[in-house]
Amino acid sequence: MENQKMIKTAKNLHTFTKVCGKIFFAFSIVCIVMMVFVGILGEKMIAETSVSLGFVKLYLSDEFQLDHGFVKAYIIVGLIAVAILCFVVHYTSKIVLSILEPMQEGRPFDPKTPKNLRKIAWIVLVCGAVIQIIQFIECALASRAFNLEALISSDAVSKMEINFTMNLGFIIVFIIIMFSSYIFSYGQHLQKESDETL
Repeated sequence: MENQKMIKTAKNLHTFTKVCGKIFFAFSIVCIVMMVFVGILGEKMIAETSVSLGFVKLYLSDEFQLDHGFVKAYIIVGLIAVAILCFVVHYTSKIVLSILEPMQEGRPFDPKTPKNLRKIAWIVLVCGAVIQIIQFIECALASRAFNLEALISSDAVSKMEINFTMNLGFIIVFIIIMFSSYIFSYGQHLQKESDETL
């Protein structure tokens, strides 16, 4: 009975993962197309200029001078980040599918599962680090593009600091997935011993 539940769940997850992978691949293509449009059309694509500072959103007047080159670079870097993330999710979905395939046949401890889990762990680690670097670049470009110092210049403000904080949660996810791969590896070893005994 438990085995049938696992098989049914694995089949449902397989279908869901397949659909999600295709959707994220389509999003990555859309982002690449948008990058081309931003590169060609540039400032014509910026309909409304605004800057979001946490819970405050500032709408800039037409007189405020933007550095359009940096604005274009800021948008392109943002699109690159989303395209990379979508493509990585698409690639990861293929690995998840290869984990779910033996589970659909009632074999959760397939020999390839630990290896595939380790692949996912490394993808999380590398992708997490790359996203942090891209966010830092975006932050630097935004401060130049929107000339934040001039924007906030007031007698009430004595100085301005831009603080970038790194989110290291991806390292914890990496450790958890890597640990899970060793659990599956041990489970696969026990399964093999059990099969040999029978």
